[in-house]
Amino acid sequence: MKRILILCIALISFGSVSAQTFRHYDFLGAGHDNEVKVQVSSSVRVNGQATVDGFSIKNEEQLKDASRFLAQATFGADFATIEMTAAMGYDSWLTEQFELPQVSILEKMRQQNQTYPDEEYEVGDPVFNEFFRISWMTNNLTLPDLLRQRMAFNLSQLMVINDNSDFFEDVGDIIGHYYDLLSTHSFSNYQQLLTQVTLSPAMGNFLSHYNNPKADPANNIHPDENYAREIMQLFSIGLWELHPDGTRKTDHQGQFIPTYTNADIKEFAQVFTGLGNGTPGGEFGLPADDNGYENVAVVTTPMKMYESFHDRSEKRLLNGVVLPADQSGMEDINQTILHLCNHANTAPFISKSLIKMMTTSNPSPRYVQDVAAAFDPTVSDNFQTVIRSILLHPEARSCERSEQYTFGKLREPVVRMLNFLRAFPMTVNEYGDFYYAMECFGTNTGQSPLDAPSVFNFFLPDYQPPGPIGQNYLVGPEFQILNATNAIGVVNDANFRAVKRGYLMEECSDEGEEEEEEEPDPEESEEAEEEDYELYSEHIMDYSAEEMLVNNPSALVDRLDILLANGLLTSNTKSIIINALDQLNDPKDRIKMAIYLILISPDYAILK
Repeated sequence: MKRILILCIALISFGSVSAQTFRHYDFLGAGHDNEVKVQVSSSVRVNGQATVDGFSIKNEEQLKDASRFLAQATFGADFATIEMTAAMGYDSWLTEQFELPQVSILEKMRQQNQTYPDEEYEVGDPVFNEFFRISWMTNNLTLPDLLRQRMAFNLSQLMVINDNSDFFEDVGDIIGHYYDLLSTHSFSNYQQLLTQVTLSPAMGNFLSHYNNPKADPANNIHPDENYAREIMQLFSIGLWELHPDGTRKTDHQGQFIPTYTNADIKEFAQVFTGLGNGTPGGEFGLPADDNGYENVAVVTTPMKMYESFHDRSEKRLLNGVVLPADQSGMEDINQTILHLCNHANTAPFISKSLIKMMTTSNPSPRYVQDVAAAFDPTVSDNFQTVIRSILLHPEARSCERSEQYTFGKLREPVVRMLNFLRAFPMTVNEYGDFYYAMECFGTNTGQSPLDAPSVFNFFLPDYQPPGPIGQNYLVGPEFQILNATNAIGVVNDANFRAVKRGYLMEECSDEGEEEEEEEPDPEESEEAEEEDYELYSEHIMDYSAEEMLVNNPSALVDRLDILLANGLLTSNTKSIIINALDQLNDPKDRIKMAIYLILISPDYAILK
């Protein structure tokens, strides 16, 4: 796919690097002879063998592959984690990650809300949604459960809600609770996940099956069909009947076969009636935001069934399955979820979706079929088996496969940002979080966690960008948000974080747009810059390990290639970057420029 990436804006910057105003400093650089020489402080020598915490340190090619593996499995890693993963092996790393405990993002939101003096907060009050992204960034940049964090984000793009409403904004507990649900079930199984999503007050409010009553034709009341439609279209079986390898079935006329009809939606809508307020003493029909600040428990408690509002008629599902009349509401729901989980489409549909999010936008039918064969929605911890199947599959691990133009995926904006931030040590502000980290990011790049514009996510899984990708019958989902504005936004974000300041994010206006910078008074610019530095200085990136290589641009670029680009930089790209660094004298400018040019290069943009 790298060969058909037409975005050339990154390369324009390569030719415009200026050497003006830079000063020269002498730094002792480490040697380089096709092998990474700089090692982290945890490295020791045992009987002459270099080790990391007792594991043998691998060679450069193994470090590159470990970095690539971590880019597929996580939001990125520092050099020590790359070394450790290469040394211990991917299967052992996965086992270790599966055993790490979950940390509640909702509890983090509440803790952080209490630390801000400008926020009037008492225990039991709702938390504003702005604290979700603060806590999301804090957890992702400080916790060791790298795989769970990435898997929860993947699931949040599969079973989408967003906080673009006054209720979700004012009572942020509802989104914190939902994200905790996704995190909790990232390593469980699909039946448990789909059941809890169905009963979630966040999903109930977002897709309107919260307080969904049974039909009352006399009063023109009919069950809401939103969730009935989306649980099939997006959360389980998809629109078209599939073969086990994820390819679409066709009828005798060569037409794709729909998985369900409008009549099926109406039958399923009757199943999801009667769910409402899950708290003790709750009532059906009251909105979740009734009484405002008094109802935090309502949005963090799974919905419960109110039998008198549930349709108890017979319900005809798919493939001749019939739910008998007079069952309880939860019997109907549980049997329907099991019915969808066991549908022949679900394993290839969900498997292919997760593959696209983690390794490649265009997996081969064999890849999909192999992962789908490992998918068993009812087996405890089955997601762990599925994740292993995706990440350890020969198609994901083969260097030969990654050289083919059909393999790979465009890194989405959130992944690109976190990949950079996780790569280097960083200080934390006085409140112990990353308050400014997501400011304006969604507006500028088109993506922010739980901020998709609709239930269809930020981009469609089968989106075909115009040009060679679509002409070759390939898909590139992430390209759907790579418009002219967002492409510039991603490049500007890399520039601001890596070069201009070296901290997280610039200030934004209250409307979520960048403040226009006025031409500074030369006499005041130095003072203004110092004040600006003090404002954000608690988020400075630490490049001390890279400073050891600053006088050896080739070695510096090789290290950053492993750390950021997963060993994917071509020799031509490396030459361009090294040539740019040779024009600079200031050691810190060299490091920042090398990072920036890597982050905006096409080689980096496409994970292969």
